[in-house]
Amino acid sequence: MEEIKSEIALYFRLALASIQTRIEYRWNFIIFIFTLLFLYSAQILTVSVIVNRFQTIGGWNLGEIVFLYSILILIGGFVSSFFTGVLEFGSLVRLGNFDRYLIRPLSPLGQVMSMGFDVSGIAHLTLATVTFIYANSLVNIHWGFGNIFFLILTIVAGVLIMGGIRLIIASVAFFAINNQSLVHLFVFSAREFLLYPVSIYSQGVKFSLTFLFPIAFVNFYPASYFLDKDTGFSPWLATMGFPVGLVIFGMGYGLWRRGIRYYESAGGA
Repeated sequence: MEEIKSEIALYFRLALASIQTRIEYRWNFIIFIFTLLFLYSAQILTVSVIVNRFQTIGGWNLGEIVFLYSILILIGGFVSSFFTGVLEFGSLVRLGNFDRYLIRPLSPLGQVMSMGFDVSGIAHLTLATVTFIYANSLVNIHWGFGNIFFLILTIVAGVLIMGGIRLIIASVAFFAINNQSLVHLFVFSAREFLLYPVSIYSQGVKFSLTFLFPIAFVNFYPASYFLDKDTGFSPWLATMGFPVGLVIFGMGYGLWRRGIRYYESAGGA
């Protein structure tokens, strides 16, 4: 037990050091936060303009789409906090700096996550909370125990899915060295699909986002559950986010372990 406590304390200290590094240049950090605020505001404004023009999008009104979006950025806040280091992992392999992580008496993945802890995730979570409260003023959801529990489960599931995808992409760097193209394609570009209800896309895209690259379980299916919306597929899919998250994260962790076994340094540290 003492060893576990000591190890957790070390991870905490590594995360604290990461925070101090990221806020060392104060004005850069402040500008980044304002940029983040502008980005989220611009996305909400874009959605508002489209909905005001067409009244609904795929049968979803403004409040429902803002609720959908608020779940996405709420989960994104946790993912940004804990998985930014994983997203930047390719550069560690490419420069040979990952070698240092392997000679320390700590989990390499734990080090990557804690040393890459991103304090801006707190800003994500703050903005997400404000957006979530605003969205709830526009929709009619009764927050009893069942819905609160499902919301917590939704957040955990979303973090597992998005974190697992990042872990899979990070693990590719063990074999391909450079994984930046995959980062942009499957993390940043794919996220754009979740700004709107998945039901508005073609049947092929809906199928892909549900069964092949299942990011629809991050916010679309949970939001459909809360809002009692038709998903275009079986209603039981709305409750499958957590099992899907376990599978995706398990795949990511398995690939990570395999990559560790076959890792060969790409250069000098």
